[in-house]
Amino acid sequence: MIDRDAIDLFTRSCANLGATVFGRTQIPDLRMARDGFMRLTGRYAEQCDGWRGLAAAGETSRDVLENAYRSLETFGELLTSSDVAEDALNFVFDSGLYINLPAIGSDGVLLACAAARAHAGEYESAHTLLDNRLLSAHPAWAGWVLAVVYWRAARWHDVRRVLSGIRLDTSDVYLRQAVAVAYGIAGAYLGLWEQAFELLHSEGRGPVPAATAEALLIAALCARVLDRQQESAALLNEAYAVNDVSDAVRSRIANALSDPDFGILATTAARIDARSDYWDPATEPGEREHTRQLGAERREQLKAEATRELDAFVGMVDVKDQIAKLESSVRAAKRRKDLGMPANNRSLHLVLKGPPGVGKTTIARVIGKLLCAADVLPSDTFIEAGRGDLLDKVIGGSEAKILNIMRSIIDSGGGVLFIDEAYTLTDSGSKNDFGPLVIGELIRYMVDYADVLMVIVAGYADKMDEFLDSNEGLRSRFGREIELPSYTAAELVEITERAAARRGSVVADSAALTTIYHQLSTAIVSDTGGRQRCALDVAGNGRFANTLLERAEEERDHRLDISGALDDPDASAESLQTITAADIDAAATLLLRKQRITLAAESAAEARR
Repeated sequence: MIDRDAIDLFTRSCANLGATVFGRTQIPDLRMARDGFMRLTGRYAEQCDGWRGLAAAGETSRDVLENAYRSLETFGELLTSSDVAEDALNFVFDSGLYINLPAIGSDGVLLACAAARAHAGEYESAHTLLDNRLLSAHPAWAGWVLAVVYWRAARWHDVRRVLSGIRLDTSDVYLRQAVAVAYGIAGAYLGLWEQAFELLHSEGRGPVPAATAEALLIAALCARVLDRQQESAALLNEAYAVNDVSDAVRSRIANALSDPDFGILATTAARIDARSDYWDPATEPGEREHTRQLGAERREQLKAEATRELDAFVGMVDVKDQIAKLESSVRAAKRRKDLGMPANNRSLHLVLKGPPGVGKTTIARVIGKLLCAADVLPSDTFIEAGRGDLLDKVIGGSEAKILNIMRSIIDSGGGVLFIDEAYTLTDSGSKNDFGPLVIGELIRYMVDYADVLMVIVAGYADKMDEFLDSNEGLRSRFGREIELPSYTAAELVEITERAAARRGSVVADSAALTTIYHQLSTAIVSDTGGRQRCALDVAGNGRFANTLLERAEEERDHRLDISGALDDPDASAESLQTITAADIDAAATLLLRKQRITLAAESAAEARR
């Protein structure tokens, strides 16, 4: 039973707030309201509504909010025992960055308390209050407070991760501006100069003076890095002219105007994650300390391995040239950066377009080794993943899969994630498929860990274009692409003969191979998805050539066995090694039948005649 004196004091204090009491309202007297609620909380400290009333009267100190949180078990008891409007105790609190937010109900107390803890530098305890239930119930407000917690701890990639998930009410121009500015500034602190500049320049101005001024300041500093000095000066002057900003912000703008070297010391998501104390920016390693440099000997070894593997490719002259130019481009950009010169911010992420069996996986490995050898990637870690490695049938499973893969790369210092047939992540046609979710997570890692992570996606050219168009932000993340053509018939003959020599076999008649490969390269068949494609691409190009050789060897061995040659002590080494045209024809017939590829009415042998 609540004390009658407590109810009377509560009711009078609410009336002084200007709340509706007994169906009537009076002119607010906040001083009297504060005095009343202070007496109430002094005598009935266990009553949450007393502390909420004190906050509604303008006393939103850390102590008041913590007491409201500690007494949440009595939330609403005084209110329901009095004839006071339900919204009487709602209050407004400082979110800690740019804007105030409303504290409505018990969840409002949690949000306000979390913001107060973050302001006091108690990030872990603030983070604890912002649990999944609260974030689900109030995604915009709770998401913003969580982003502010990360902001104060300078965990910039986490700021961007949280803000990217907020669905904003378009009518709330204050929150919309705050989110845009915070997202853009966090990007600038991660060295995403162009992206940050575009966002802050286009969406940074708004009704919150502090946010407008900081957006213009950081956009100007991004322009300075991008060597756009006139734009930078204009933005700084505009920022200085913004009224109603703090002395600290105005001082930073003035310093930027007077000092041409004033700028942002960017970090990376990988270095932030390498802190010895999760919340303390001071424990973040420096760039040189964090980078897991490979020794010169290992880099030379990787360079030699990559060169050998690339030289072993038959043909692909244009592809080899593109890879050489890619290597030169990233090495030059690194050199300019090391010298403090302006360098393009082009990402390493790459698209390999080409049909099956042309060596996309090997090319991806070669590129990873070359960039590691050039000291552009800090580690030679290479992980190959497909749809089954990235998608799960249960909620949360897909996120866990991609998180585990990405963490294994990042924890090793960095490296390459290679996704062959990447379009299978998005072309299932099912509304319940988790592919789009994985793509969203993939993009986040591609941006946040661009300094240590290279994502290479591969597949048919037309399907890869569809994949890149499946998400608004996907195509822009891949700054480079290399197209691998199908092999010619002559190149496939060379591939087969090289493989035969390595296996101790001899092809007696290369014309048989030429005929089959020519037929495959000129025929059009349907792939498993019903698309019309070159039969050679459906068969698998170089992969088909290697499989054809293996099957032809089986045909040869069976022929030798049934003829008695295997048991003949006088059989020559040449006869035991030789693959005949008939062996090749029989092997090709079996393989094409298995793959359901029909070339022409006549057999390969008939075509040669």
